[in-house]
Amino acid sequence: MSVVATSVFILFAIIFIGYFIGKRGIVQKDSIPDLSNLVLMVTMPVTVFCSIVDQQGKTSSSPYWQIFVGVALLHGLSALLTFFLVKAMRIPEKDQGVWIYSCMLANNGFMGLPLALSVFGSEGMFLMALGNVVTNLLIFSVGIKLLTWHYDIKDKVSFRKMFVNNINIAVVIGFVFLLANIPVPDVVDQLLTYLANITSGLSMLVVGLSLSRLAFREVFQDKKMFLMAALRLLAIPLLLIAILRVLPFEVDELTRNILILTAALPTSSAQSMITEQYHTNTSAAARSVFVTTLFSVATVPLIMMLAL
Repeated sequence: MSVVATSVFILFAIIFIGYFIGKRGIVQKDSIPDLSNLVLMVTMPVTVFCSIVDQQGKTSSSPYWQIFVGVALLHGLSALLTFFLVKAMRIPEKDQGVWIYSCMLANNGFMGLPLALSVFGSEGMFLMALGNVVTNLLIFSVGIKLLTWHYDIKDKVSFRKMFVNNINIAVVIGFVFLLANIPVPDVVDQLLTYLANITSGLSMLVVGLSLSRLAFREVFQDKKMFLMAALRLLAIPLLLIAILRVLPFEVDELTRNILILTAALPTSSAQSMITEQYHTNTSAAARSVFVTTLFSVATVPLIMMLAL
């Protein structure tokens, strides 16, 4: 499981670089929303498109529908469980959306794809990419609604804006290319690959830049954030393992393992970009990404050992 520790270390190092350059004023804090827009509007849609198109010519012995349904149910049940918990715990209204988003949506793009490739091979990465399509659709629809919940924002998040955006358009176009087996010209493929490679590092820099607005001690000031991390990294994947063991029907073994890996990952870092874009709870979002990524270096190997 050394690949898990390596992946987490690299992501964490980039967060610290973002924190440092923000504190030193190398990047002005006023420009953080612009960097977020660059990720959300340009590089992330390209990454999504490339992750789908890259599956051309690849086959899987696992039934595709199980990963789509499984990831959708995992996200839905996680959101429902967290919704009742935040109400019972009386979490402040403006933190509730971050809690539900954090426990519902995992970082199965930036961390999940390389981990799935390293642990389960190319077929595992393919299934993780298919599950990531469901996650992306939810991040930029339900996720946006959650992260603007209880906020009186001027730019209202309409149903159309939730679903008609660059990310989801990239998903549709990507599947058209995949299903129709349309080849991408080499020069275009190289251009898109360059843009896609920017996304992971830049998104982590934005998390660090968001944290740079806080004093370092404030990053760990919200003690309840550790409870949220335990829910995201331990309770939800352990509950999923228990459910998969008592199901009355058989789930493909590789699909089962990819679902458990998805449940064990830290929260999606896209929430930092979304809160920057809509000027909502940027500090709680950045804390959530920071804390869950920090502890995932220990919890992800633990969960996968239990699963395997």
